[in-house]
Amino acid sequence: MFAWSLGLLCSIGLSQAVYVRRQAATITWDGRVPENATLGDFDSNSFVFRPDSPKGQNLSLSQLVVFPGGNPSLFDQKVAAKSIEVTISDKSIFAPGGSNPQSAIRRAELQPNVAQTANNITTTGIKTIHFSIKPDPQRALNLSHEYLMTFLERADFTGDQIMLKTGTLIGRNDTSPNDLVLLGNSGNGSTTLFTTPFTADAFTNFAIKMDFTANTVQVFSSTGSEALTQQTEPLPNDLSGNGDLHFGLFKNPTDPGEDSLRSGFQESEINEGVVYAGIFVEDSGDGAISLS
Repeated sequence: MFAWSLGLLCSIGLSQAVYVRRQAATITWDGRVPENATLGDFDSNSFVFRPDSPKGQNLSLSQLVVFPGGNPSLFDQKVAAKSIEVTISDKSIFAPGGSNPQSAIRRAELQPNVAQTANNITTTGIKTIHFSIKPDPQRALNLSHEYLMTFLERADFTGDQIMLKTGTLIGRNDTSPNDLVLLGNSGNGSTTLFTTPFTADAFTNFAIKMDFTANTVQVFSSTGSEALTQQTEPLPNDLSGNGDLHFGLFKNPTDPGEDSLRSGFQESEINEGVVYAGIFVEDSGDGAISLS
């Protein structure tokens, strides 16, 4: 079983990065997957992701994750990490607590291992969430649906503080199905914080700076191997409620009813996926943000 120590991660490559301020940022949780990791590692309680992350009943993460190969992403190169693909199928029906399945949803997600994020260290102070994402043409998404792909969910499960979506967003007509759309607090009238094309030929890289005291969100992004650049000023957004990060696919139905988790249309023979890389969270309390 492979486990990176925080000190080792900080010394291998993060010290070589470029920051908003010329000093090293502290990694509070690192979800980058080492090159020698196996699919079986995703089922271990000591890996960087929780093996009980949301997924279909009687499925293990090792059945849902793929190593797609290809060139390493911007923040994987220096630490010898590799990209991962999260997939969904007809079996991707989550049943919280083993009952009352979310029959209208297809979902498979990765969550930080609680043992490695004690005391809400990813959702307090000022943290910057890093990840790179790209679609897989061989497991194309059905963009007539709405997909949540990265989101921070409140600890009481009453909503999300931020949500990265693509596809046909439910209840909105101001976005393109081919875009990545970062939204603020869930609910009616969620504010659009940032929008960028979701292209297949290169990773889209994100750094989302979240100030959990001032309740603001600031976005940095780039494509491919380009350094991230600032896309927004700090934008007001309620970040209260702590909670957990999710990385993967949460596919909503079309024509959802009042209970969108259990009513609406999902086609059969689903074989879809999205590729992630360079996932980590750093402490930006002193202003440091990794840009390249």
